[in-house]
Amino acid sequence: MSLEITIASGKGGTGKTTVSSFLISYLSGVEKRVIGVDADVEAPDLVIALGRHTEIHREEVFDSEIAVINYDRCISCGTCASICRYGAIDIKNGRPVITPELCEGCGVCGYVCPTKAIDIKKTKTGDMIIYDTKFGKVVTGELEIGRKHSGKLVDMLRMKARSIVGGGYIVIDAAAGIGCPVISSIVGVDYLVIVVEPTPQSMLTASKIYEIGKIFNVPMGLIVNKYDLNREFVDEIRRFSEERKVDFLGTVPYDRSIVEAYVNIRSLIEYAPSSSATKSLREIAERLLSRVKG
Repeated sequence: MSLEITIASGKGGTGKTTVSSFLISYLSGVEKRVIGVDADVEAPDLVIALGRHTEIHREEVFDSEIAVINYDRCISCGTCASICRYGAIDIKNGRPVITPELCEGCGVCGYVCPTKAIDIKKTKTGDMIIYDTKFGKVVTGELEIGRKHSGKLVDMLRMKARSIVGGGYIVIDAAAGIGCPVISSIVGVDYLVIVVEPTPQSMLTASKIYEIGKIFNVPMGLIVNKYDLNREFVDEIRRFSEERKVDFLGTVPYDRSIVEAYVNIRSLIEYAPSSSATKSLREIAERLLSRVKG
């Protein structure tokens, strides 16, 4: 049975991918069996933070549904357009036309159609991709343009990762925000790491991630990234952690070596093994493993 750890932040650009990639590289050295899941299926970038990578598998996923009109049966009554709450059906030149990018595949239009001229058909959700890196495999996805079922695709990525690793650790790099893909990244995991910057905006979104974790009864820890940009605010973050009984896992300083590692397409643990950020993240990883192992 694998242990699943999700790294989330709410606000984009906070440093969750930096933490996720470091944790994967660290675990590959001490635990061996580790696989990454990039759950940001609209803009995946976890493999870049892990350095050189090779695509070893790609498969199309057809798990979304959209409405399709059979104009041989359609009488152009407009009932479907009037009932669609997503605004996916317009009347053009006297007949209903569906905009696929807006259709949720709910099926209400087909239910109310008096001539049963609307069918619900499967369409492509996106691609599931597996990469090989120096530190193990990464499962990720690319959501098809206009598709909205990102949460379902994330579920599939997690199931694929479980089938590959067969035990050990699964590190899930969540998407930004608090939407469907983030919720799908958190539900059922063994531990949730919230990455936060020392700013009010970052704390606001981090508190929303905390509420999601609380709903699903997931044990949580908190990391302050770039803490030295606003040291005074760190005390407020500590209070947040203590009041909500969230593990305070540590702080990471602002360190240019993180940016340089990205530019050189190398993992931080390889590029700058003695940097202040690497030292801090190594201590955090050790503290995190002790929490997860119980």
